[in-house]
Amino acid sequence: MKTVVRICSFEIFNIKNVRHGKIDMPNRLPGYAPEKGELLGIYGQNGSGKTSVVNAFILLQRLICGLPLESDTASLITCGEKEASVSILFSIERDNSNIFAQYAVTIGNDADGARVKKESFTIKANVPKARTNTVAEFTEPELPTVAEFVPNASFCKVLGNSSRQDLVINKVLAYQERTSYIFNQRLYPLLMTLGSEGSEALRAVRCYAERNLFVIGHSKSGLVNVNLQPIPISHTDSNCDCSAVGTCLINLNAPSTLPLPIYQEFKQSLAHMNQVMCKIIPGFELQVRELGLELSALNEEQMRMELLASRQGVEIPLKFESDGIKKIISILLYWIIVSNTPGSCLIVDELDASIFEYLLGELLSVWEENAQGQLIFTAHNLHPLEMLDKRSVVFTTVDPNQRFIRMKNIKASNNLRDVYLRSIFIGGQELELYEETNKTEIARAIRKTIPRD
Repeated sequence: MKTVVRICSFEIFNIKNVRHGKIDMPNRLPGYAPEKGELLGIYGQNGSGKTSVVNAFILLQRLICGLPLESDTASLITCGEKEASVSILFSIERDNSNIFAQYAVTIGNDADGARVKKESFTIKANVPKARTNTVAEFTEPELPTVAEFVPNASFCKVLGNSSRQDLVINKVLAYQERTSYIFNQRLYPLLMTLGSEGSEALRAVRCYAERNLFVIGHSKSGLVNVNLQPIPISHTDSNCDCSAVGTCLINLNAPSTLPLPIYQEFKQSLAHMNQVMCKIIPGFELQVRELGLELSALNEEQMRMELLASRQGVEIPLKFESDGIKKIISILLYWIIVSNTPGSCLIVDELDASIFEYLLGELLSVWEENAQGQLIFTAHNLHPLEMLDKRSVVFTTVDPNQRFIRMKNIKASNNLRDVYLRSIFIGGQELELYEETNKTEIARAIRKTIPRD
């Protein structure tokens, strides 16, 4: 049976303006069918912590994939704090077994940038009163050479005839390279040799982060505004029996070139997207105008081409299409794959940007009724609140120490959108949802900004 990994919950501390926030996915809530796909919408006012969730997932994905922290990672730590932490709980289903795996990491800001300070990976059987077992845990007290390795028995087995100093060296290198201690390219293969349930859980989470978790931050989706069109491409990996998805960035302002093998996969991906795109935007198709083969600097054949939008047979360069259509194109293949794959997740920041609100509501309703994977998104448009299950939505609060909540006392007949707006104006929830503004003061400030003659 195929291994299915799903996100159950996540918790963040001191990420940007979120001092603490915890969100349970709908599958953790009573009455939600675990066998169906699910979505989680995160709503709230500007600057209230929605994008911090997406930033936390980008951080987690990089570390689990063994990649170094990005150069600007230190900017994620809440101003005035020295460290930030992220914890995520997964469920892992395989054959007749079902376990929980939790990965937690703390990053700190040194004089020359952010580094991993503490890290742990634990597992627990999905049965009452099950015991939590530590697969690996590292701490960084002061220096990378001052090392604590937990559990000791497992690392003795990993080392075999090698010295304990080898493990310290691996930790020093991970420190210097700003990578995870557990998932770095040297220690992770050693942990795989344990042959235990814990190492299988590590393998499942690593594969999930590499192949089944797709995070689209605002910076990536915002490329369409400058006519740099991200096109997801599905291709077969020779090292794995499943497909992988990458992104090809097409400059819409001039003809682009792609190596011939990638171009073939590019056309196949466009064909898959067109099957759905014409249903979302009636009569719309993506087309390619081939401008001929040429040789690259490495003497490899590549196709020079231009991307077109076709409506009812009339073709125009894609750069002249609306930002909304280009936004849909940039995420559509991920949407299709995750919708049809139980052990996968798509995370999109500002999903509603440039997309017609009624269409957005329809797309999310289709997902909630038919999808198999998980979708996590942030948005401002309130129309989908009228259509989604109340358990599928969380709201930001004005309290940075308890940043996310679900609405309480919502009856089946209530319109969640109306309840949210009423809660903003007159309260009624356990925490305040909106930091009130005064339009009179705004108008007065605008008038006084520029002195009149």
